[in-house]
Amino acid sequence: MKQKQMEAHLEKTLHENNVVQRDTLNGMMKCSGGSCSFADRTLTMEFPVDRWQTNRVGQIHGGMICTAFDVTLAALARFFAGENYAPTVSLDVKYIRPVEAGDTLIVTAKATQTGLRITQLTGEAVRKSDGKLAATAASIFMNIDTMKERMGGR
Repeated sequence: MKQKQMEAHLEKTLHENNVVQRDTLNGMMKCSGGSCSFADRTLTMEFPVDRWQTNRVGQIHGGMICTAFDVTLAALARFFAGENYAPTVSLDVKYIRPVEAGDTLIVTAKATQTGLRITQLTGEAVRKSDGKLAATAASIFMNIDTMKERMGGR
């Protein structure tokens, strides 16, 4: 049951990013594919590396890698937050090796702790061309009760 809910959440997220938000940075990232495992507490998305995302030497800009992590990690954090809003509190990225334009960045998020107020996640990004690790991430998201926020309470 939970696996099916997670799969539906992933499909909804991909639709929101690529259709509803197509003119935003999330939409321009063109995330696709994707898989998830409730048992493993993971979610994976793929991001094609387009020329506009590269730095002066034709490799994906570090900010774009960070964005791919934030999109993927946030999708998993939102799943565990349920109806709550889950903004990023911190995101620490370590860059390991470059990714060339024309390749695809595959980002996997893993929830390491899911509490009532805080969700902690880690991430790995690999190059699709050879499966080598390109970057890692660690993040914290806060679960904000949107009903309390609408009512003015904190």
